[in-house]
Amino acid sequence: MTHSIAILGASGYTGAELIRLIADHPSLKITALGANSKAGQALGEVFPHLRHLDLPPLVQIDEIDFDDIDLCFCALPHKTSQEVISALPADLKIVDLSADFRLRDAQAYEEWYGNPHSAMELQSEAVYGLTEFYRTEIAQARLVAGTGCNAAAGQFALRPLIAAG
Repeated sequence: MTHSIAILGASGYTGAELIRLIADHPSLKITALGANSKAGQALGEVFPHLRHLDLPPLVQIDEIDFDDIDLCFCALPHKTSQEVISALPADLKIVDLSADFRLRDAQAYEEWYGNPHSAMELQSEAVYGLTEFYRTEIAQARLVAGTGCNAAAGQFALRPLIAAG
């Protein structure tokens, strides 16, 4: 079975890396690329090293028909992700690569990221995407918050120590 994928923020570095990783996956097909600032361009114009891939053109996010999308990756900046994800269909599975859904505490989010969180209602359903510790929850989640590398590295070191007392 092939799953239809949308990538939002496709014209940024994270989006391009995600495209590179997913493009050859046998069970995933990239069917929509959202990139508001580069909409109308081919991905190969923005990233010549990806010009060999057969991909849809970059479009405005609001032009994407999510009815046939199985999974959406958001590779958007912090704050932008929460605004965009709030407007996506409520049944769409989403992996957010920003930090917008990593922290459950609104005050902590504001302290660390410098602005209030505008989608706290979604925060309660977000699952932290560290598969080694949340595999079951991730498999059932609609919204997965991608992990930060420093936070993940810290957890790999600290969790066994905490568990051991």
